[in-house]
Amino acid sequence: MKKRLRGAWLHRVFGEHLLRAHLWVHDRRAIAGGLALGLFVAFTPTFPAQMLLAALGAIYFRVNLPVALTACWVTNPLTLGPVYLASWRLGRFILEKGLAIDGVLDVFFHAGRMRSIAKQSACLWTGSLVLASVAALLAYGAVWVFWAMAARWTARKRADADR
Repeated sequence: MKKRLRGAWLHRVFGEHLLRAHLWVHDRRAIAGGLALGLFVAFTPTFPAQMLLAALGAIYFRVNLPVALTACWVTNPLTLGPVYLASWRLGRFILEKGLAIDGVLDVFFHAGRMRSIAKQSACLWTGSLVLASVAALLAYGAVWVFWAMAARWTARKRADADR
């Protein structure tokens, strides 16, 4: 895959940073970090720029780039609507039930369309960040657990084969 990236638009944007060895490592930390990063980006309302954000994050955090880019596609044109709707509803529940968002918005916006847009945006971003954080944490933990289980299973198989 590294060879196919040479000359692609990602390579033109990021240069040789994209081909550094630490972005292509297949260890537990790199895979778990790449999956967590990709899912976090996927659940934020940044759809047109998700691949770019995941690539930047993978370079910065030194996690597996292909896993991060692949995980971004959890939200795609088919799943985007339901994910953002669920995020918006969660954010609305959090902000309207738990916090007094109307009081905060009154400070910045008295009335009208801008107040409504700000309120809807706050709901979407709040719900998205909660879902993104939960998805990233669960994915990171799941990779560590499954990796440990696979290591134990492999060790048992080797021990059984040696007997």
